[in-house]
Amino acid sequence: MLNYQSGTLDLFGHDQMPNYITLTEAVCRYVDVKKGQNLRTSSFAQIKLSLRQLSTNFKGKQCHEISTTMIEGWFRNRGWKRSTVDGVIAKIGPFFTWCLRENYITANPVKSVMRPKRDECEPCVFAPDEVARLLSVSTEKDPKLLPYLTLGLFSGIRPEEIMRLNWGDITEHGINISGHKAKTRQRRLVTIADNLAAWLKLGGDLPLHNRQKRLEATRRTAGVAWGHDIMRHSYASYHLAYHGSPDRTAHELGHRDTQMLYRHYRQLVTREAAETFWAIRPQLSNKD
Repeated sequence: MLNYQSGTLDLFGHDQMPNYITLTEAVCRYVDVKKGQNLRTSSFAQIKLSLRQLSTNFKGKQCHEISTTMIEGWFRNRGWKRSTVDGVIAKIGPFFTWCLRENYITANPVKSVMRPKRDECEPCVFAPDEVARLLSVSTEKDPKLLPYLTLGLFSGIRPEEIMRLNWGDITEHGINISGHKAKTRQRRLVTIADNLAAWLKLGGDLPLHNRQKRLEATRRTAGVAWGHDIMRHSYASYHLAYHGSPDRTAHELGHRDTQMLYRHYRQLVTREAAETFWAIRPQLSNKD
C-alpha cells in the first residue's frame, strides 16, 4: 500500500522520496538564487532576515521535517501579531514553494498555517491641527523637509517610495512613480491635490537626506506623536471622507481593489475634518 506521507508520485505512479537536505543548507541555496533576481536591497535584506530566523529556530532540522504545526508553534512562541506573521509568511512562503520545486519537501507547510486574529488596533491618523503644526514647524525650522512631509500627507505615497523620487518625477500631469521606484514594481501616476501643489512650489530636498534625524527633530518641536505609516493612513482617511469614493482612494494608493483600504488604511474621520485637512496650505501654516 502506498504511504502518501512518505513522498510524491512520479510520472509512473511510483513513490518519490524527497531529497534530504538541512533547512540551513536549503536557505543558503535559496538566498543565492534570490541574489540573481535584481531585488531591492531592502527587500533582499528582509527575506534574509526572515529566513535566518527560520533556520535558527529549526537548526539541525531537515527541510521535510518542518510541519505546519511547527511553524504555528514558532509564531506563537515569538508572540507575533497578525501583521508580523503575515509579513514573515510573505517571505518564507516562496522559500518553501521553491523547496517543493526542488523536491526537498512534499508539501508547503506554510499553506495551511492558522494565523492569529487580525490586530484590533485602528490605524493612527493626524488631526488636521497636528498636520498644520507639523508643517508650520518644518517651514520655520527645516523647510527643505517639506516635500517629504507633504508628499506623504497629501498624496499618500509610501515613505520608501518618496525616498526614491526626485523633482523630475513631478510634472503637471501628476507624480510619476515608475516601476523600479514603486513598492509593487507597478508604475502609477498619483494626482497632485491643489494644496499639495502649493506646498511643492516651495521646493526642498528631493530625495531627502538624514531623514530620521530631521523628521524626529521636527516632530518633537511640533509636539505630535508619530505612528506606523501615519502619513499614508491620514491621506487615505481624509481622501475617502472628502471624495466619498473608495475606488478612487484605492486607485490613488496603488491598490488593486478596496479590500486593503478598508482593512488597513482608513480611520473614520468627519467630512468637516477632511475639508480642513485639504485646505491646509503654506499661508495657513504660518497663522498663529
